[in-house]
Amino acid sequence: MQSAQTAAASATQAGQNSSGAGFGTVYRVILDEKDPFLKNKQDAIGNEASYVGAILYRLSSQAMADENSLPVAYPYDKNFKTIPLRNETVEIINSNTGQSFYKRITAESSPNATADEKFISTNFPAQKLDSDSSKDIAKVQATGIAKTNVNASEKYDGLGAYFKRTAGIHKLKLYEGDTILESRFGQSIRFSGYNNPKNIFSPTIIIRNNENVKSLKKVVMFPSEEDINRDGSIIALTSDQYQLDFQPGVIDEKGTSDFTTKPESFDSYPSKLIGDQILLNSGRIILSAKSGEMIFYSKKNYGFISDGGMSIDNKLGIDVTVRDNIHIMTNDRDVAFQTGKGHIFLGNENLEAMVKGETLVALLGELIDAIANQNYLTPSGPSKVGPENLSKFASIKSKLNTVLSKLNQTS
Repeated sequence: MQSAQTAAASATQAGQNSSGAGFGTVYRVILDEKDPFLKNKQDAIGNEASYVGAILYRLSSQAMADENSLPVAYPYDKNFKTIPLRNETVEIINSNTGQSFYKRITAESSPNATADEKFISTNFPAQKLDSDSSKDIAKVQATGIAKTNVNASEKYDGLGAYFKRTAGIHKLKLYEGDTILESRFGQSIRFSGYNNPKNIFSPTIIIRNNENVKSLKKVVMFPSEEDINRDGSIIALTSDQYQLDFQPGVIDEKGTSDFTTKPESFDSYPSKLIGDQILLNSGRIILSAKSGEMIFYSKKNYGFISDGGMSIDNKLGIDVTVRDNIHIMTNDRDVAFQTGKGHIFLGNENLEAMVKGETLVALLGELIDAIANQNYLTPSGPSKVGPENLSKFASIKSKLNTVLSKLNQTS
């Protein structure tokens, strides 16, 4: 079987496919309006920016002199651009307006990069310029691209100025009827109806950014599938019989999670994650409503489950209205309301001030001492100091501290 590179070479040397459209080899990709090739250059529209995304290419039948003589081809779809690499073979489509457009082609085992980095220098070796080389050199140098009287094809080796192959990036596994968009970098969007174990019609949309490390270690010729637990970031919109095999936390290659907290307070936590649902799983999630409200609705229960703490920092107050009991379990941990000089109100009818425990004990102690030391004036003179049951008052005083809570305090 022919390799992708051999097939590309054959197509390029042939110069045309069966429908008459050409095949070209990419020499340069214009990524922005500051590209040196565009110096003092304008297209029919009259601006350099319209060249962005275009390529300089060569057909096998074309005599190569320098970059300035290479034809230009624009992206075939202006709203969906997939940028080729240097040394890559593309399909060239000529329009009746005189402009040329390109599409990426060739079979590939990985979507990352399949072009031969030395395709140009191997198939189009260096050639000398025309006899009047000084004029050619001056003409080319005016574009801002340095040239000599030798077209050194080796300078086109590589896939670009900074693009490097990323080993292990896989194509996605296909299901009947799928529509898939996948990049060179492990990003993908899948529209599927049967990507579940029993192939039952259950429409899904899966958006993924970055293929996971475990998948990257597999043989690249075999396709992989999205992993909602391990992939870098993923959004899954699923329905019916598609079941999310979700695990919270970081999952190792053996399938073990580092997440330890269980949903103990969550009433009726779902046993199976099936039906119409959306999963968003990533290393960090930021939700921001920069100028308006953030509103959450839930027909059934909702919960927050975390291995870390929870904090709320509000400029304004917090209002909570419930129509059932509130149960807080701290598992031997403190609850602190640090109100400063603010008030705490328990209840809303016939409110009375709370009592300070230590202050009350001190006052009751003073009262008992005063009772123990009281005496009365009688017709026969002052009575003796203290009542007859003085010992009972002393006993009561010794128990006053028992009214103090050992756990709760107020100011």
